[in-house]
Amino acid sequence: MTGIVDAHAHVWDTTRLSYPWLADFEALDRPRLPADLDRADGQVTGAVFIQAGCAPEQGLAEARWIAGLGDEWPELIAIVAAADLLDPDALEAHLDALDALGGVVGIRHLLQGESPAVFSDPVLLEGLRLLAARGLTFDACITHSQLTDLIDLLDQVPELDVVLDHLGKPPVDAGIATEAGRAWAQGITRLAARPATTVKVSGLSAEASGTEAFEANADAFIEHAVTAFGASRAMLGSDWPVSRYLGAGGTFADWIDRVHRVTGATGSEREQLDRGTALRFYRSTTLGHE
Repeated sequence: MTGIVDAHAHVWDTTRLSYPWLADFEALDRPRLPADLDRADGQVTGAVFIQAGCAPEQGLAEARWIAGLGDEWPELIAIVAAADLLDPDALEAHLDALDALGGVVGIRHLLQGESPAVFSDPVLLEGLRLLAARGLTFDACITHSQLTDLIDLLDQVPELDVVLDHLGKPPVDAGIATEAGRAWAQGITRLAARPATTVKVSGLSAEASGTEAFEANADAFIEHAVTAFGASRAMLGSDWPVSRYLGAGGTFADWIDRVHRVTGATGSEREQLDRGTALRFYRSTTLGHE
């Protein structure tokens, strides 16, 4: 496969499923379908669907809808579905049902809203171990203040392949030179020492209050994360449509250009960032794409 693999794309149909969180974001609260996706002026040749926060009881229905899109989303190569890792009684059956759909390669249980106590809950740890045993990946979506808790949790399940969404949602407005920014940088360096972890270079524009803070501070966060992980453990994501319509906004093509410029990646390093890491991490051709 050539071109860009968008490792973090959302779609949703609010006429089909319920997304309670959208009520707080007028710009997003309508159907956002595959036909609407930002394909970076034709650069995107592959895409990974990331669960989009539907009502908890609809996680299987969301994955089933995505798996059935077919020609409506020809670039789709993998599905990261929702699962409640804190519900051990239902988790096995839920994962079995997802497996039967085909194309589900990973799970995301949103951690960004969880309390510190959840990270030390043995039920969550056992859920992660179950994902590893079944060969599923885990998308860790946290805020920068949760990095230490995440690292302590993942230390207990070294066999699990994990990707950190949106560079761990760093404090873009504050900047990397602040106390919060330095703490984020230290956490990223620690997490990058875990071999089975990769990072998504995505989502920063939604973490900024506007274009001024984004333009002043985004590059330093990108540079530190990609330097810490290396291009072979970093992947590009659009975070569409969230990063298009919230915060600083901007197109995926602009984001790709920024990451290429900041990292200076060329040749094999650019190939890893653009597609190689994502194809490898997300098991590549699960939906029949080359």
